Amino acid sequence: MKQFFYPKSVAVVGVSASPTNLARAIVYHLEEFNYTGKVYLVGPRGGSYMGHKIYPTILDIPDPVDLAAVLTPAVTLPEIMESCGQKGIKRVVIESAGFSELGDERKGLEEQVIAAARKHSIRFIGPNCIGVINKETGLAVPFMPFRDNFHLGPLSIISQSGGVGGAMLNTLAGEHLGFNKFASIGNKLDTDENDLLEYLLEDPGTEAIFLYLEGIANGRRLMELAFRSSKPILLHNSNTSEASTHIARSHSGSLSAAEEVVDAACHQCGIQRVRDTCSTIRAIKAHSLPPMRGSRLAVVSRSGGHAVIAADAAAKYGFILQPFPEDFLRMVEKHLRAGVIRLGNPMDLGDLFDFEVFRQIVSDTLARGDIDGMLVVVNYNGIFFEDDSRSLVSSIKETSIQAQKPVALCVVTTEEEWRLNRLNHPNFPMFTEPEEAAQALSISRDFFSRRLTTFAEAETFAVDKKGVETILAAAKDRKARQLTTAEAFQILSHYGIPSADWALAKGATEASSQAASLGFPIAMKVMGEGFVHKSDVGGVLLDLKTDVEIRDAYEHLANLIEKTEPGAGESIVLLQEMVPGGHEVFVGAKQDPVFGPVVLSGLGGVYVEIFGDVAIRVAPVAAAEAHEMFAGIRGGKLLQGVRGQPPADLDTLIQVTQRISQLICDFPQILELDVNPLKVFRAGQGCLAVDCRMIIAEDD
Repeated sequence: MKQFFYPKSVAVVGVSASPTNLARAIVYHLEEFNYTGKVYLVGPRGGSYMGHKIYPTILDIPDPVDLAAVLTPAVTLPEIMESCGQKGIKRVVIESAGFSELGDERKGLEEQVIAAARKHSIRFIGPNCIGVINKETGLAVPFMPFRDNFHLGPLSIISQSGGVGGAMLNTLAGEHLGFNKFASIGNKLDTDENDLLEYLLEDPGTEAIFLYLEGIANGRRLMELAFRSSKPILLHNSNTSEASTHIARSHSGSLSAAEEVVDAACHQCGIQRVRDTCSTIRAIKAHSLPPMRGSRLAVVSRSGGHAVIAADAAAKYGFILQPFPEDFLRMVEKHLRAGVIRLGNPMDLGDLFDFEVFRQIVSDTLARGDIDGMLVVVNYNGIFFEDDSRSLVSSIKETSIQAQKPVALCVVTTEEEWRLNRLNHPNFPMFTEPEEAAQALSISRDFFSRRLTTFAEAETFAVDKKGVETILAAAKDRKARQLTTAEAFQILSHYGIPSADWALAKGATEASSQAASLGFPIAMKVMGEGFVHKSDVGGVLLDLKTDVEIRDAYEHLANLIEKTEPGAGESIVLLQEMVPGGHEVFVGAKQDPVFGPVVLSGLGGVYVEIFGDVAIRVAPVAAAEAHEMFAGIRGGKLLQGVRGQPPADLDTLIQVTQRISQLICDFPQILELDVNPLKVFRAGQGCLAVDCRMIIAEDD
């Protein structure tokens, strides 16, 4: 990937003398951004532009070329890629549109481009993109016109949309925040966001990364890269509002829309999800400061009112306002004019007009071992003390950088003074109000204090995979879409997950015998492909206490089976012991098309349907992650024991969740599974699955 950003020579393919020719903008950018490498122009009509000769074909270029930027009609791309291969060009940026974004009928053209690239070992970005920029070297090949009013900074950008990426560059310029590298990736036909992210994580000039994606190429690889990243990763992932195209047949399918899975994955691997330009810029500002490595904060303000507002904001975001030492407070008091302000944290310095003392207050406070960062408010109107105030802003920036502790600086002033301060201090963020500053510090703190549990840390249990394979093979032979409840219970048993005692019956007499063996009271349930939610159609009968009730229940369920699945043959029902007590919990799993196996958990029974209070994680799930799932749901406190009730057996519940995680990872043909309810008893007494549903992939 490095070769996309550090070529020593660039060929711009598609240039002509026409004033409407878009490829000319690429040549303009190479001049505007002061690219120091060699530039070659290619266009079938020849001629010249901006002092460069236009060669009729790529093969006519007399010298070696490292990178080609192509903006020609889509139908020309297979031939152009072949020419690049013959010329020995190994990196190509295809900015041309007109591929599968216009419809599936263009996929054949894409396949021709890929074939030519594979033939010559070419890696390419695009098509349907605006190109790449490396601010370090002046490489800039977008066709969207920019003036180089950008600063060099530590942020790199990967954007699937050229328009959104270009808008972000302009927004950064307006904020006087710089960037390092930029890549618009368009259709991601070859190079995707993960390829570039992997490179940027090792790139010395990149300290933070922003991704704008309308589709994630490989969610699991994205997470694995994020797990090992020490650099902040911001993700704006759009186009997630549409639910799965198939009709969900289980809670696991219906409770985990794409949006929720992306949220869970980001939380799990430490990616910060942003949803608009404002939240993105706020996060970029947060990561433009030295890291906030704790919650101990000092607030200093030239306005008493802003000091109070800042203290409220600090409390909102969980900061601790450390007290100032008494000798330090006495020193400050000596420099106050009227001595009418009582000093503390927050510190109101509205009575202080010695700017050198203000600098000392900031410097001495940052030097303290019990302070992790500061929120400072500087108020002035550019009429009196304007030079002193501007100098104070400069010294606060320098002190923060030297101390490698963040100062979230609010400059409350006129529009003109605000503009001057930002212009004079690029890449040092400033804030307009304490709330924004405190939130930025919290973003930094939360990133640098994160504790992640990786996939590799997930425990692996001894299980009977062969037993599960046999059940799934039999279901495949009969072309089943949904396993029977009995098969689902058997699979749980093979993975060490106990179920309430159960038995099958083919007639009323057998049902009577099985009930006697299990012991009253009994629950009786229908089984079959046609019963997705058994209780909704009267397919679950509970608390049956006599032989007569058992026989009547069987006849009722047999009639229901015949009505729902006429001609199905024998009416087989499942009998199960009634399980009193315990908390009802839901544990499920599904195969997500982007992130792969996913685990869900929440309170079970009807609560999961009514409240939708569900925690989601991408599997495999380690014990710490499973524990966090149940701690994070609103009903989780019930499991910990409230109002004198004993705590539930969380240790066993967490292990059951891990075993289900292992099951869904081991068998991708299980598309969705629900254990609902899972009865969880008091600590030390275990769990029992009371019902289970499993959906499997249809036989191709």
